[in-house]
Amino acid sequence: MDQAVKDPHLKCAEDFMTHLGDHEIDEATKLLSPTVTYRVVGSHALAGTFFGPEEVSAHLGRLLEFTQGTFDVLKLEDWLVGESHVATVVDINMRAQGRVFIGKHIFLLQFDTKGLVTGITVFFENEASARRFFGP
Repeated sequence: MDQAVKDPHLKCAEDFMTHLGDHEIDEATKLLSPTVTYRVVGSHALAGTFFGPEEVSAHLGRLLEFTQGTFDVLKLEDWLVGESHVATVVDINMRAQGRVFIGKHIFLLQFDTKGLVTGITVFFENEASARRFFGP
């Protein structure tokens, strides 16, 4: 997509994912609506629903702490852009407590009329792998 005509939601989603990959939680949370809902699907220790930028920031901080800073967005593989949503397929690499997780995530971001992220849902490619990595 040409930079001059890039969809503003896509740009925001790219910025969010870049900040997340660079461990810049404060910068990532600046892109969130005050009413954001962040949902990590699954039955592992880091799954759950988090409300507001503060809870999202705390959750992302727990992720970085658990992975001792090894959370790495290897590649933003593909994008799907709609009217109010952007989905991205991301290759992720993490290490924790002698375990390694390499796999794909789908981040589904929803936007409000101001262009802020109002909803994020994170899906793991393989829930069983996430449960083994994070614990129940």
